[in-house]
Amino acid sequence: AKETETKQNDKTDDKMDAYFQMIKKKMLENEVQEQYVDQILKEVKSGSRKEWTLDNVLAGVYQKIILKIGQPHLIDVKTTKTKYIFFVGPTGVGKTTTIAKIASTLKLTKKTRVALITADTYRIAAVEQLKTYANILGIPLEVVYSADEMDKTIDELKEFDLVFVDTAGRSHQNAEQVQDIKKILDKVPEEDKEVYLVLSATTKYKDLKKISEVYRKITEYYLIFTKLDETDTVGNIFNIHMLTGAQLSYATWGQNVPDDIGKMDAQKITKQLLGGNG
Repeated sequence: AKETETKQNDKTDDKMDAYFQMIKKKMLENEVQEQYVDQILKEVKSGSRKEWTLDNVLAGVYQKIILKIGQPHLIDVKTTKTKYIFFVGPTGVGKTTTIAKIASTLKLTKKTRVALITADTYRIAAVEQLKTYANILGIPLEVVYSADEMDKTIDELKEFDLVFVDTAGRSHQNAEQVQDIKKILDKVPEEDKEVYLVLSATTKYKDLKKISEVYRKITEYYLIFTKLDETDTVGNIFNIHMLTGAQLSYATWGQNVPDDIGKMDAQKITKQLLGGNG
């Protein structure tokens, strides 16, 4: 009888390994870094299960990923004093459009008093783009050319609930440029600001890793991912969240202001990581 039991156990183990291999393959195809896949599978394996079925394994993995992704952090509109919301990140990821989407959503649906600042004076197009949105929304836009000008602007905007700040999409390889952003961030006390690192879901993991580590040196931040409509694999959203420990916040998929934005949906991402289409 003991021999039969051992055989049964071996069979169950083989089956279980096959299930785990199947899920691992799927997650790797969706570009989740192998170290995180292994970590999740190890945690699921260590949970005691009388019987491993594919459903059990999938449910265990699903639950682990959802817990690791956590609840999205969203901008709180109930503020007693002016809150500064900074957007940082590389060029070309849709930072300015993302600001317009969030600002218009909050102004139109929450009746929040919103103002805009652009410190991205290197790109005329970014200033013009934000100016257009500010005009449409009927909200003020201030242009700040250096950290020293921030004090005056902060003073001028103190009756607003939220002030969104578009920073220059500097090269993360240029330490001096990143320091310029830090100088602007430092003008606002910690408790009066939030920083959002805006990244594109289409960027390679190696580059995302480098960018997120450079900004981590100058500030804590929340994560926004753009261009979800341009890629089928969302593994990097999970990877960068795991790497930095930064909470996910918003996701964008397309150019329409203010429609193509929403909060990061843990269930949808998890389904995609495990092979479904969310």
